[in-house]
Amino acid sequence: MPLLFVTSNTHKFEEVEAILSGFEISLERKEMDFIEFPSESLKEIALQKARQAFEKFRQPLIVEDTGIYFKAYSNFPGTEPKRAYEALGFEGLLKLLKGKPRTAFFHTMICFFDGSSHYFFEGKLEGKITSSVIKPKAKVMPYEKIFIPKGEERALAEISRKEKNSFSHRAIAARALGKWLKERELDELIDSIE
Repeated sequence: MPLLFVTSNTHKFEEVEAILSGFEISLERKEMDFIEFPSESLKEIALQKARQAFEKFRQPLIVEDTGIYFKAYSNFPGTEPKRAYEALGFEGLLKLLKGKPRTAFFHTMICFFDGSSHYFFEGKLEGKITSSVIKPKAKVMPYEKIFIPKGEERALAEISRKEKNSFSHRAIAARALGKWLKERELDELIDSIE
C-alpha cells in the first residue's frame, strides 16, 4: 500500500516521491486545506498538519513543512515563506537584504504520523540569496529563483531536479524517512518470525 503524503504542492510531492522510490516506497498524494497556526517551530507546524490530515484520512501518512531563513533577520521569512513572498514579491525580499549579509538556509521537516506516534525527519541546505531573480519563468518554487546553495554558483532554479534531489534540504529529510521506513519494515519482519 502506498504511503500517503498530504500536500497540495506538486513540486514537493514529486521531490519526495523521487527519493522514496529509491527505497522502493511508493507515495500517494492527497490534498486538504490545513488550518495553519502561527508558530516559529517547523516541528510544531508539521505535527499540527499531520494530526489534521490523520483526522481526515485515518491512515499512516506524512506531511512536510519548509522554511527559509535569511540570517540577516531573526526567523524571517522563517516558517511563513509563502506569506512573505506573496506580501513582498521578489523585489521586496531582495530589497530587505540590500547592504546586509545574504547568507540563508532552507529547513525542511517531514512528520510521519500513524494516529498514535509521530516521527520527524529534517534536512537543511545552507546558501545565499542572489541580488536578482534567476530564471524568472522557471516552473519551480519561488525561493529557488533567488537561492544559491553553498559551494554552487548556480541558483536552485538552474539545477536539474535530479541533481537537486542529490543534496537538497527536502531530499535529506526524505532520505532519512526512507531509511527509517525500511528499518521499521525489517524490524516488523523480524518480530513476525520470532
